[in-house]
Amino acid sequence: MTNRYAVGALMGALMLVVTGCPSEECIDQFDCNNSQGSPGTGKTWACVENRCVARDVNTEPPPTGDAGTNPTPDAGTETDAGTPGEMTIDEGGDCATTASCMAGLYCNPADSKCAPLHIAVTVGPTTGSTPTYAVVVPYNKTVSATRLSEDAATTNKFPRWNQDGSAVAFVDIDTNNNVSLVSRALPLETSQLNTLVTGAAANTKDFSYMEWAPSNTIAWSRTFLDPTTNRDSTTGIWAYTPPDGPAAVVTSSGVFPSWASDGASFVYSANGLGLQNRVLTDASSGSVPGPTNTTAEQPLHNKTNGVLLYLDAKGNVEAGLGDQPLTSLYTVNTTPTAPSVPTENEIALARDEGAPSATGQLKSYIANHTWAPAGTHVAYVRVFYFQPLVGDPYLCSGSNCGGQQGNVVYVRRIDPATGTPSGDELKFADEATLPSFSPDGQFLAYVSGAQLKVQKIDPNATTAETIKVAGAFSSHDWSAENRRVLSNRGDDHRPRWQPR
Repeated sequence: MTNRYAVGALMGALMLVVTGCPSEECIDQFDCNNSQGSPGTGKTWACVENRCVARDVNTEPPPTGDAGTNPTPDAGTETDAGTPGEMTIDEGGDCATTASCMAGLYCNPADSKCAPLHIAVTVGPTTGSTPTYAVVVPYNKTVSATRLSEDAATTNKFPRWNQDGSAVAFVDIDTNNNVSLVSRALPLETSQLNTLVTGAAANTKDFSYMEWAPSNTIAWSRTFLDPTTNRDSTTGIWAYTPPDGPAAVVTSSGVFPSWASDGASFVYSANGLGLQNRVLTDASSGSVPGPTNTTAEQPLHNKTNGVLLYLDAKGNVEAGLGDQPLTSLYTVNTTPTAPSVPTENEIALARDEGAPSATGQLKSYIANHTWAPAGTHVAYVRVFYFQPLVGDPYLCSGSNCGGQQGNVVYVRRIDPATGTPSGDELKFADEATLPSFSPDGQFLAYVSGAQLKVQKIDPNATTAETIKVAGAFSSHDWSAENRRVLSNRGDDHRPRWQPR
């Protein structure tokens, strides 16, 4: 089996082999839907030799790749840094603590004034596939993004913040294809790039599924050439604690590490084992209490409590989409006050969408889940596809499914004490993916049309019509600079908010 990084390729985290090619325009049709938009009336996208090609609907078989994303532990889930009632100082105002700054702002220690939080993403050229750059931008300023690397000749990607938002780590690849994990402090100044560990020292070809905040330690999944298949495989979690390390293996298998609020333990998923928990100082891992099935995957810690958010297909697949796991979204409460045998809560299920039509059935499954910081909401992508009465299923892209877009972001309220859902799921954005809550829980960033979008939300809203705060939306479009926000590596490319 092949686990491929893509916003359009939700292979389970439990699968081990990946292609891991950063220069691909697409892995499958869903990547093309996200990056290219609608292919036009009567057309659908196909990914041919890693390039997007528009074809007539149903005249060519759909790609056999997957149709979701590879969600991993998500940033933008840091511990809440103040309630709305405390946030009274506007941008540019004098401040003593971040909790006093209004939503979306932090108290900049350089001048003790409230300043906008930054968002870090990976961008690439609008035409072509390399080089890629790790960049940061103030969430509310429609300005050019700032590159983190000082060397224009290098390729870099996957920016991750430290726990107080004062530094960013990212992957750097030099002109000889040597991979390193590096960091840079904020505010950005010249000659401050710091090499943390090389790929050679960490025994890895890449730093996949990397996570830093809220821990002092950076964790990632190792990528290596599997001699049996002669393809890149990603499994096993390593860790490095700046400034001196060294890089060390923590688990021999598994992917998608997600730090607990203590920064000393993480959850992850492993092939054949399901959800696992590991304390850094322990010699072995243990199973997460609650879900006993081995197909649960991609767990995310809530940084405020012990409720976990994860995907599970429970063995259900769509054969016509390359045995795509039909994943649903669940929570389980693992706090000390939880029942001795915690039960999982159904948050968003894979399902048939309404009654069948004369030509077939519209269906969906869940991908790209993420927590709000205080455990009060989750956001996720519902992936829509169509199963015709005759022929293979295909991913929706608007015109080929009667106007239904393929990837739609939804938000749902959660009871933070139990992890149970509250109210209905609220449709948030069409043609969107990789949602990411701000650390104060007041904004939701996402990628749409290869652009970074940021929308202020009303956390108390109970309808799709009221959850978006009017007049508080930013769109970061860098196409005039030959840059687009990447999403073809799934959660590796999720927008990452600077912690408050």
